[in-house]
Amino acid sequence: MSLKKFILFTIITATVSGCSKYQKSLKNPDPNKKLEMAQFYYNKKDYYRAATLFEQLQDNFSGTTQAEKIMYYSAYCNYALKNFALAGFQFKAYFENFPTGEWAEESFYMSAYCQYLESQPVYLDQTDTFKAIESIKLFVNVYPDSKYIPECNNILDKLRAKLSQKAYSNAKLYFDISEYKSAIVAIENTLRDYPEIAQHEELEYLLVKSHFLLAENSIEEKKAERYTNTLTALEEFVANNRESKYLTELNTIALKSQKELSKIKNQINP
Repeated sequence: MSLKKFILFTIITATVSGCSKYQKSLKNPDPNKKLEMAQFYYNKKDYYRAATLFEQLQDNFSGTTQAEKIMYYSAYCNYALKNFALAGFQFKAYFENFPTGEWAEESFYMSAYCQYLESQPVYLDQTDTFKAIESIKLFVNVYPDSKYIPECNNILDKLRAKLSQKAYSNAKLYFDISEYKSAIVAIENTLRDYPEIAQHEELEYLLVKSHFLLAENSIEEKKAERYTNTLTALEEFVANNRESKYLTELNTIALKSQKELSKIKNQINP
């Protein structure tokens, strides 16, 4: 037999043997033996087989001291398989069933961490991001001295950054499609909710410009108020950004707004 054929034969034999061993474990009526094999596969990082066996064992050991261990390892199997929603549910179930258990704090943290991993990219719905923030905050409240606190703070920063970028994208979209009233509201909300946002200066600039463009496209009765709002927003921008690259353009907007207000005033009091 050639070396290549021998190696192939060895691999096939090992695979068949492994499958046979696993099938026997699935059908084994002895839960203790099955638990032993579940742990064996877990230690070998064969999480799919381990997860299947742990799942079969939950009813067998319900109410026993082994139930805690089975739930814990089953959750980690699904975590390793990237089934984060299911893993998070199992970690949460562990904490609820064993609040003083050996892995209670860890499981509570992992349930929140799995929620964080379920958070969607910025361009998608952020419902899971909000849920993850609440889960992390709840963990911090329950375990304020936990070793996981630094990581929780790091996760919260990442989640808030994601929400701030979502808010920025929405506000910028309103501006880009010339929905200036909506842009003003969205920008003001973003600046209020995320004062640390990286695009703070740009948003303040877009706020001034949104007020100005809204005024320019307004009916006569509303122009005075909206040009005044433009100048108010501009004053705040200058106070916060004294060396901004936008100052030249905004100076032009200020002059135009003042000119329009003077024109309106002259029309009222000729």
